[in-house]
Amino acid sequence: MLDILNNFFIDKKALFILIILIAVFNIILSSRTPPTLANEEQTQNGITYRFLCVGVGEYINYGSEVDFGEAPPYDLIYQVLSKWKFGPEKVGFSRIDYISDFEATKNNILQGIASTFSEADDDDVSYFYFGGHGDKYRSIYFICPADMTSSVNSKISVNELEEVLGVIPGTKVVIIDSCNSGGFIGKGGDYYEFSDKDLKAFNNDIVKVFFYKQNRERDLLTADCYKILTSCSYNQISNTINFDGNIIGAFTAALLEGCGYNCFPADSDNNGEITLEEAYLYVKDKISSWGFIQDVQVYPINSTFVFAGY
Repeated sequence: MLDILNNFFIDKKALFILIILIAVFNIILSSRTPPTLANEEQTQNGITYRFLCVGVGEYINYGSEVDFGEAPPYDLIYQVLSKWKFGPEKVGFSRIDYISDFEATKNNILQGIASTFSEADDDDVSYFYFGGHGDKYRSIYFICPADMTSSVNSKISVNELEEVLGVIPGTKVVIIDSCNSGGFIGKGGDYYEFSDKDLKAFNNDIVKVFFYKQNRERDLLTADCYKILTSCSYNQISNTINFDGNIIGAFTAALLEGCGYNCFPADSDNNGEITLEEAYLYVKDKISSWGFIQDVQVYPINSTFVFAGY
C-alpha cells in the first residue's frame, strides 16, 4: 500500500513538472510570434496591411564562406513594425511573417509570398522585404535564398520575383537589401537593357521596364502597383554595420532607425506619416553619413505614398 501511495505522489509530481514545462514553452512560443489580429480590426477604409520579412545570414551550402552579416533579428523587426499605424484609425499590420536563415529556401520564400498575401485584394498593401546576398549573371539579377548553389536556377531572379508578386492584387512595397539590388528595378532578365548612363540617372527619371517572355510584353515592377526601395545600384555592394549589437545591412539599419527604432526621424515634416520619398532620403543621407559608397534606389521618385505611419 505504501508503494502505491509513493508512486501516486511521484506521478503527481511528474505531472506537475510537465504542466509547468508546457506553460513555459507556450510563453516562449507566444513571445516569438506576433499576435494574430482579426482582419476587420486591422483595416483602414477597406485597406489591409501585411508584411513578409525574409532575412538570410546563413547559407546551407557555404557556411562561413559567404558572409553578409546576420539576418535582422525577429525581435528587432517586430519592435519597429509593430509601431507602424496607418490612417486616421491608426491600424497596424494584420500579419507580420518572418522567414530566416536555413528556413529561407527558394521554395519557402516563393511559397511564403503566396501564403502571406493570399487574402490581399485590390485595396490592400503588401510589404515584402529581403535582406541577404544578391548576385548577377550577365544581365540577370538575383536574390540568394539559403539553399543557393552555384547554379543560377537555385536563386530567385527578378523575373521569378515579379511572377509571384505580379499575381497579388493591390499595392506591393518591395524592399531589398542586397548587392546589385538596383538591377531589380533598372536592369535584368530578358528585357530591354538600359545604358549605364540611363541607370546612373535612374533617380532623375521615371523608368518603365519591359521584358519579353514567350513573345509577349509585360510590365516589370511598374509605378502603378509597385513601390520600391533597394539598398544600392545595379553595380554596387551592400555594406553591413553594427546596429543594436547585430551586424546587419547598413540599408536595413538606416531604415529601422528612421522608421520607428526609437522614434521616426525620417518623418521630415512631423505629420505622423513617412512617405516613400522621405524614407528614401533619410536612408540615403544616413548611409552617406556612415561613409559608405552605396547609392540607395527608389521607385517611383518623389512619391507621396505613405510608406510608414505612426
